Amino acid sequence: MPIELAPLLTRFVAHMNDEDSTAFSACFTEDAVVEDEGQPHRGRAAIQAWIANAFTNYAPKLEVANVSNTDAGSVISGIVSGTFPGSPITLHYHVTHDEAQISHLRCTV
Repeated sequence: MPIELAPLLTRFVAHMNDEDSTAFSACFTEDAVVEDEGQPHRGRAAIQAWIANAFTNYAPKLEVANVSNTDAGSVISGIVSGTFPGSPITLHYHVTHDEAQISHLRCTV
């Protein structure tokens, strides 16, 4: 059974897998925060720089395994493969969002 994502989350995953940092960062509010590897990235410009760096250095690809709804948004779990040590790994993307944009993203193992 295919996993159905909300349109915003479908774009988020597609832009990540297409390595399109501009379109990826457009999924976020202007003042959004991303927490990855213990580091916060605040604002759309910082998020775009963070993901562009990840695309250049690690070429991450996300294969969604599960999505669950939370009071604040969604948790996307999946296998991430790329050119980083330990690839592939299972990551969980804790996404705070409305229908249009993401305001907070926390990546966990």
